[in-house]
Amino acid sequence: MLTHFHEDHAGGAAEFAALSGAEVLAHERDAPFVLGERPGPPPRFEEWELPVHAEAARHLPGGEPERPRHVTALLDGAVLGFGGGARVLHVPGHTDGSIAVFLPDEGVLFTGDTVAASPADGTVMPGVFNLDRPRLMGSLRRLTALDAEVACFGHGRPVVGGASAALRGAAAEGGPSTG
Repeated sequence: MLTHFHEDHAGGAAEFAALSGAEVLAHERDAPFVLGERPGPPPRFEEWELPVHAEAARHLPGGEPERPRHVTALLDGAVLGFGGGARVLHVPGHTDGSIAVFLPDEGVLFTGDTVAASPADGTVMPGVFNLDRPRLMGSLRRLTALDAEVACFGHGRPVVGGASAALRGAAAEGGPSTG
């Protein structure tokens, strides 16, 4: 399952699916980009994000990733057959098809890149390199309503215990921004 189409999350999906027989799943709005049917829209960088992105991009492999042959499209509210009925939550902003996955019986939330933890000090913050930061903040606020004890991020260490409170703090603070 892919939380969004960016290559640091989807770039190995075809190879993993071929090796494991796993099905590739992504939100219907990001599926065409995962499949390579068209290029995904670039993020709208805030000024402070430019040097961070340049450094991160240096560590990505060159060339085009292999694309999966098929992607199963997900929609908001889908219930998946693992984790006691994992729920798919459409959380646009990082990309138009970003998703989070919540395991309500376990209180575990996978946020994708909607939320991150600072590598410097572990502070929970809104994700970076977004397509639409105001929409991302709305999605983050949606996640604060969940009863999550554990939050796992696309980038940064997880919060183990009191994750909903950490998410509420990130939504209230808003994280770094120049706009």
